[in-house]
Amino acid sequence: MRSFFSFSEKPYRSLLIIITIVFLLLAGKLVELQILKGDYYRELSSRNHIRSVVLPAPRGIIRDRNGVVLADNLPAFTVSLVSVEFDSVNAELLGSLLRLDPDELERRLAAADLNPYRSTQISSGLRVEEAGQIADNLYRLGGVSVDVLPRRRYPLGISFCHMVGYVGLADSTRIFEGELSGRTGLERILNNRLSGEHGVIREVVDAHGRVVERFQGGDVEPDPGEDIELTLDSRIQLAADSLIAETGHPGAAVIINYRTGEILALSSVPGYDTNLFIGGISSESWNGIINDPGKPLLNRAWATAYPPGSTFKIVSAAWLLESGIVDENTMPDPCYRTFHFAGSDFRCWGTHGRLNITGALAQSCDTYFYRTSMLGDMDEMAEFAHGYGMGAPVTGILPGEASGALPTRELLNDLFGQGGWGLGNLMIASIGQGEVLATPLQIAVTAALIASGGELPPLTVLKNEPFSDATWETNTSEETYRIVREGMRLVVESNSGTLHSSMGSLPVQVFAKSGTAENGPNEDHAWVNGYIEEPIPIAFAVIIENGGHGGAVAGPVAAEIIMKILEISHEAE
Repeated sequence: MRSFFSFSEKPYRSLLIIITIVFLLLAGKLVELQILKGDYYRELSSRNHIRSVVLPAPRGIIRDRNGVVLADNLPAFTVSLVSVEFDSVNAELLGSLLRLDPDELERRLAAADLNPYRSTQISSGLRVEEAGQIADNLYRLGGVSVDVLPRRRYPLGISFCHMVGYVGLADSTRIFEGELSGRTGLERILNNRLSGEHGVIREVVDAHGRVVERFQGGDVEPDPGEDIELTLDSRIQLAADSLIAETGHPGAAVIINYRTGEILALSSVPGYDTNLFIGGISSESWNGIINDPGKPLLNRAWATAYPPGSTFKIVSAAWLLESGIVDENTMPDPCYRTFHFAGSDFRCWGTHGRLNITGALAQSCDTYFYRTSMLGDMDEMAEFAHGYGMGAPVTGILPGEASGALPTRELLNDLFGQGGWGLGNLMIASIGQGEVLATPLQIAVTAALIASGGELPPLTVLKNEPFSDATWETNTSEETYRIVREGMRLVVESNSGTLHSSMGSLPVQVFAKSGTAENGPNEDHAWVNGYIEEPIPIAFAVIIENGGHGGAVAGPVAAEIIMKILEISHEAE
């Protein structure tokens, strides 16, 4: 019996020895983890969160037709924030370090709250010392980081403010997956092409949202956006800006190559510095812009419609000829400065006597158009003018492009009621006044269509890319084009032409039309439009707001722009 128990106790003793050894090993490991290496593993446990951070791609570079940079990127210190990891009690400290007023900081923090788990830029373009102050306080600012990221720059921001536009902090994650998106101009229209594909890095952060180290593996490098080349020539646009500014009035100038449809200049003066908007404009700068009497936010080249005045007469003349109301030899009763009709006096700016249609264009005789247009039809004139790019956007793509206006029976009935208007409205419309409104871009198009015989290609501001699918239905015969062109030639070359003194001495032949558009109680707007055939086939339009007489004010500006174009052309030879 005893031997039996001695034999059976051996397995239990072995099991006890094994359990004792395992226990001692576990106890030793526990001592190592909690006592000998306790601080080390407590530190590791606090570093238990991996955060994905979006890296916005460098936006594509925008250049003019000659490679001049209009928008590019510079490395800049940027402050980002993960909302869920940021304690709002630190907002005052963050605002003071960023030098943001409380309202602006609150707006940016609210934007970050829209995507609380993503790192969102709240300030960019910090100076080294400003970035250093933030970095020194990161231990107090959970969820905040300082990085060097690409920041948009506009070397010619004032001149191209309306065309290129600017970027700003994205106000919706659906606009663009990075932190910046285009707000105005081509930056907005072409945002998807310019923005590229964002990258992602992963960071190890502690329980307070402070970055501990870069997590190795899984990074995705940003893919830069597409570079864009424009048809615009910065040399011409800068020259136009300067010439308009010298008049002391706001204004605009448009230059089109009527053989290719390329727009070479879209000048609008005054402008504003788009660099001020990157990362958020200050209240002081914003107030300076909106309180500027020149209204620099107003895009005058294609988004503002004016009475075109006598520049519209080239369209009226073509309509009168095509409708059979006049021919080249028609000479209605003489102009005695005032034409009395239906109890009203329709005034002309001068006394011109008896003229044919080319003479009427050359001397810009209002009475000629009063006497002849009254024989036509309002809707027919509007339809004809629409074929010349009037009354509707000519690209359909340019941001905020204005349609202008053409008087029709329907429009006049809406404005004045049935029977509240009459033949006088048609007479006034024929000289580009009354209910006729047009943008400088549209007025340049009318000249381009006369120059090209209605063969103007779709307009574009993107090099080698159609920018619109607009087609032109001028319904004009070559004989009519010939007569209107002759009238535009006499405007410049005839001693009695309204642009003879300002453009008659140019070294190239110019076909043009001046305009002086009444502007209510204010000073008249000064207009000129036209074209040259050599050395570059360009059509142009210039307006000087409240400038007075078109021939005296807009004419010299257009002449100097043409001289600049000739200079550029000679340099290229």
